[in-house]
Amino acid sequence: MIRTWIWALALGCGVSGGAQAQQDAVSAYIFGNSLVNHLSEESENTNVPHWVNEFAKADGRRFSVEGQWGFLRDFADGLPPTPNWSFDGVNGAWGSGQGGFGEAGFDAVLVTPANFIQYQLPDVPYEGDNPDGESPLSAMLALFDWVQEQDPDTELYVYEGWADMDSVVGRFPPRDRAFEKYHELNAGEYHQWYQDLINVLHVTRPEQDVTLIPVAKVLAELMAQGGPLADVPAGELYEDGAPHGKPTIYFLAGMVVYSWLFDAPPPADYAPPATLHPELVANYKQIADHIWAAVPAREARAEAEPLVAENVTETAEAPEDTLPEREALLLPEAGMRPEGLPSLGFGLNGVSDWSTQHPFVNIMKSARGWVGHTADQWGAISTEELRAGGYLDAFDYPVGVPPEAVALEAVLLTDQNEDQDWLRGDYVLTYEGSGKIELTGRAKRVRYEDGRITFRYEPGEGLVALRIEEVPKDDPIRNIAIVKEEFLPLHEAGALFNPLFLDRIQDVRSVRFMDWMLTNGSPVMAWEDRPVMESINWLDWGVPAEVMVRLANVIGADPWFNMPHGANDDYVRRFAELVERDLDPSLQAHVEYSNEVWNQAFPQAAYAREQATNLWGESDLGWMQWYGLRSAQVMDIWTEVFGEAAEDRLVRVIGTHTGWPGLEEHILVAPLAFLALGKQPVESFDAYAVTGYFGYEMGSDEMAQRMNGWLDQSEALAIEAGEAEGLRRVALREFVKDARFDGAIAPVAKALEEGSLSQLINEVFPYQADAARRYDLRLVMYEGGTHVTAHGPQVNDERMTAFFEEFNYTPEMAKLYEMLLGGWANAGGTLFNAFVDVAPASQWGSWGALRHLEDSNPRWDMLMAYNASGPQWEDREALVFADGLRTPGSNGADRIEGTAAIDYLIALGGDDVIMSGGGADVIHGGAGRDTVVLPLAREIYSFQKVDGRLMVTSGDETIQLTSVELLRFGGEEGDDVPLETLGG
Repeated sequence: MIRTWIWALALGCGVSGGAQAQQDAVSAYIFGNSLVNHLSEESENTNVPHWVNEFAKADGRRFSVEGQWGFLRDFADGLPPTPNWSFDGVNGAWGSGQGGFGEAGFDAVLVTPANFIQYQLPDVPYEGDNPDGESPLSAMLALFDWVQEQDPDTELYVYEGWADMDSVVGRFPPRDRAFEKYHELNAGEYHQWYQDLINVLHVTRPEQDVTLIPVAKVLAELMAQGGPLADVPAGELYEDGAPHGKPTIYFLAGMVVYSWLFDAPPPADYAPPATLHPELVANYKQIADHIWAAVPAREARAEAEPLVAENVTETAEAPEDTLPEREALLLPEAGMRPEGLPSLGFGLNGVSDWSTQHPFVNIMKSARGWVGHTADQWGAISTEELRAGGYLDAFDYPVGVPPEAVALEAVLLTDQNEDQDWLRGDYVLTYEGSGKIELTGRAKRVRYEDGRITFRYEPGEGLVALRIEEVPKDDPIRNIAIVKEEFLPLHEAGALFNPLFLDRIQDVRSVRFMDWMLTNGSPVMAWEDRPVMESINWLDWGVPAEVMVRLANVIGADPWFNMPHGANDDYVRRFAELVERDLDPSLQAHVEYSNEVWNQAFPQAAYAREQATNLWGESDLGWMQWYGLRSAQVMDIWTEVFGEAAEDRLVRVIGTHTGWPGLEEHILVAPLAFLALGKQPVESFDAYAVTGYFGYEMGSDEMAQRMNGWLDQSEALAIEAGEAEGLRRVALREFVKDARFDGAIAPVAKALEEGSLSQLINEVFPYQADAARRYDLRLVMYEGGTHVTAHGPQVNDERMTAFFEEFNYTPEMAKLYEMLLGGWANAGGTLFNAFVDVAPASQWGSWGALRHLEDSNPRWDMLMAYNASGPQWEDREALVFADGLRTPGSNGADRIEGTAAIDYLIALGGDDVIMSGGGADVIHGGAGRDTVVLPLAREIYSFQKVDGRLMVTSGDETIQLTSVELLRFGGEEGDDVPLETLGG
């Protein structure tokens, strides 16, 4: 998962400026680099302080300065600062007898970030050795916080040096058009990075009033077409492509800095030295006028940059002493279902023992792997160590206990939400073998029989544990299944999926199996490594391909598969062959190579970088070109397997970093990949996938001060309201407990609407939609939705976590989703994949649209409304997405009629007649003499008995029959045939 490129655009809090009134004297400290002070071997006066001092003297003012070289991270980590700059003719500002930094009386502190880090957001951690996850934003905050502690009156500035040139122009000096592109970068995306940084600083530290000195933007305007320096070639301004400037560049930067620090125009009667470029000397007055026009007046600096919301300046000038009130919102009704084609996809939550998704009838498939306990340590022997020691068989069933272990244990149903009423009840554990299993934890009323254990379970904190102390070598325990008693007929009949789970996801258009396949860091490399049906659980290696295909067929939804990053061609081909053979041919298989290969947090990114280096040597973006290469190779294998049907049955997906505009070119065009493929990678794809997250900023450490302010105000309002009702002590405490967050919901929703959500809808989606159009690809979303959750130290803030858990399921969040979905559709987006279907809310996020299978909330209702009524992008039959019937029957003589889809038809007692509609049905007749009516003649079918079930196959469809006595072929008028006469 990743958020959008600019994670906060003022958040409804506005941007205020920190300019001083006109100053007669300025004392400054500069945390800088060669963008401010370049020690050139070719020229003198290649530094900004020299020229600022010249302007000040010419204007009858005084300027003094101290400074040091370094990188932003070093500045923050190396406090207090150590000045190491001096300039001929420029007064110093901090003598040895002046005490500490705070006693020096600096009027201004300028901080200069490096000019090669703007390829990712200011709050994204630095790449490389960065154990603390430090980012430019966090380093800037640490530095400014320290300065403000030393001297609260010091004005804070960010110096915007010019961008790295080599990455844009390719060679130095650049041709004219390449130099124009460099100016466009400085005035556009590069400047926007700084503006994003300033906006976030204003949100997270409004009291610090940080000001941007936009050197790069102003210089770009002077050098652009029509500007007074448009005809000056790059080689006469810069020494190299880093780029280090010549004196003219630092003179211009000094003019900008002077105007911002002194709040005054460059001196009108100043005569630039003849050593500077003639165009500058000749056009000095025009240049000075342009720079002064770019300096907003002190009272107008709050409007220096256009923001999304019209009222943000007013908000900034008038802090929210009174929180905005919640309003009644018009929301869709619950339970909407599509009459035509559905529009929504879901990423399915990962399978785990603590998940509330519970997708499988056999909950042992969601159990954690075995670990070994020693006398003095729980879990001392890991699952991997048990495998390596030969104590688990090929399907991870125990075949022995290590001598140092006292027992092996596996756990399930961990910390389940008590609101899940359906989980309460009786369970049956069955197994083969002669060993002994002991149930502990939340398993109560346990009764042991040979091969069968029954127990009672109530959801809550804790878990159910399976404990084995001895394993007979000649007859080890195997084939463990744990099924809720009411689902036993389903399990016996061969049903894989929990009907409650199917009920919640049955209407969607697509299901993405990224987490089910353990895509991020997948260990699978060869076909032999794949997860298989017989494995004790489907956690450690992922869910088998057969299960995923079955789910897609059962609910009538397009599957989205993610190929493991290390998978070889044979694996890819066999997976594709399985899908081509078994997936309903009316459904489309989306296929993607891995997931977020650009994301350095995942092993697949390191793998791609390693592969690229092996092929092409070290390079900045070679790993993305390799991602384009390998993705195209994987797609070409799938295309070959599907043959002529590929156009109708395949959607070949390529993903990109949504917040990295331009990265898609390295993936899709990829000249290095072209040499290997003989074509551009883009030719192998149908769909271009991005994310749609908003709200990351709300849970950051930098935002904590603002968030805690809102929460404090909200809690105070709740106390005031309770006391006004005459409540005291326990009654007041309970009232506040329920109402303490009410006051914070509206300001947070407003901040999101005006901040990251607005940026996503108004800038990110349009850009990515245009990129998709340029490459003639369908725009799809692979993940999207709320990213409102705590990060870093804030994950341990229990109050903030509780607020986020509540806020993510409010009507206000549903309304934000309405804006998100509408913005996506308006931009030309097609499939929207919400992340994820069912997951418990926790300190790590509120990712689940449902918190559990019995949940209901406005956010889910909004998603279902979009699924039922969202726009369509292709002509397909609605019946393609029809799901089957799931009926429990009764103890009477029932007549049950199935559908043409895959049905779960379960009868109980009585002599039942069950009509199959022809799909791959799962049928259990229960007690009594039961008849299944099949639509076709007997000779159309083949019969086979497997595990106590009769498998009846016609074409690609297999019906599974359990506890059925008679078959009637060719409809109701056919003859009855006893089952014992059929099958082998």
